[in-house]
Amino acid sequence: MSNTSFDDIQPQFCVNAKIRRIHRLMNSPYQDLIKPYGLKGSMLSILFMIGKTDANQKLISRQLVLDESTMSRDMKKLESMNLIEREKGSDARHSILCITEAGMRLLNELAPKWQALHDSMEKKLGSESIVAIDQIMASLENQEP
Repeated sequence: MSNTSFDDIQPQFCVNAKIRRIHRLMNSPYQDLIKPYGLKGSMLSILFMIGKTDANQKLISRQLVLDESTMSRDMKKLESMNLIEREKGSDARHSILCITEAGMRLLNELAPKWQALHDSMEKKLGSESIVAIDQIMASLENQEP
């Protein structure tokens, strides 16, 4: 245990605060893009995944690193918007999530807009920053970059 006092703390150097600030700066343009469609970022990520291949909720949650409550809430909203549907899987406890025609139309409408924003963000950041982000994620996930 350290003998650090409150006077020793320098909030401007807090790694967590820096990450939260980066998140806000990066996330805001994406949220502005999808807000008119009634979506949040996590919902669009789910749609992108299901649009590529049908999958169960647990697999999607694990791959997107979404907690159970966020995943459940987003799934219900996407279903109520008729963008996804559930089909019975081989195991009755695990349904398969599938994209609907309306969901695919939405993805096709959003794809060029999302790609343009993504390209713009990549250009702003530059390749070195993107490599650094990948390395940070790998370090936090205890994986080799």
